[in-house]
Amino acid sequence: MHFFRTILLATGFVAWFCQSSAAQKPGLDSLKKKKEQLVIQFLNIQPGDRIVDIGTGSGYSLIPIANAYPDIKITAEDIDSNTCNTALLTKRILQSGGPANIGNITIQIGTEKGTNLPVRSFTRAFVFDVIHEMTWKKEMLADIKRILRDSGVVYIEEVLVHKKIKKDRGCNYPFLTEPELKVILQDNGYTIVREIITADSGKNRYLKLFECKPQRE
Repeated sequence: MHFFRTILLATGFVAWFCQSSAAQKPGLDSLKKKKEQLVIQFLNIQPGDRIVDIGTGSGYSLIPIANAYPDIKITAEDIDSNTCNTALLTKRILQSGGPANIGNITIQIGTEKGTNLPVRSFTRAFVFDVIHEMTWKKEMLADIKRILRDSGVVYIEEVLVHKKIKKDRGCNYPFLTEPELKVILQDNGYTIVREIITADSGKNRYLKLFECKPQRE
């Protein structure tokens, strides 16, 4: 297993600062770029990949990937059309200044229990900062398996904590510890192939990205 560790130290935790107005500061913007490059390198997207991004929201995690691979077809799935829609994603792409092509991004509105996407349609699924928010984890993780091709892989990134924190101030859901997340993945038939820390506050919170192979029944 190749394990890369990048410690991104700043005042507070880079994942939150990069989404706030403070992200305009040169130092934090540089940290954000380094984190994005680390993720993109780890994903190792190939020509011909069919990608689905689960829980896209306004595209914070998706747009850097779409900018790095503007010719790749991506389906952006979310349960909320108010935050995940073509107009908002187009605006975010323009703000990013990157070459992402909105014409290669398809919007799909799902439910809390399923994606409403066709069976065996995708080679890769991205699930970034979503698992801790899922009310119906078993059902959603099963549905992600359903929409993946037999050779498909899943990339899961989560904010993890060393000590339990009751609520995520951003979404009002509890954070997971790494052992808790790994139990969820194992119980739902996901085998971890690789893992990487993509950001670390140096305190209680860190971001970790996992490459997982779903086990077929």
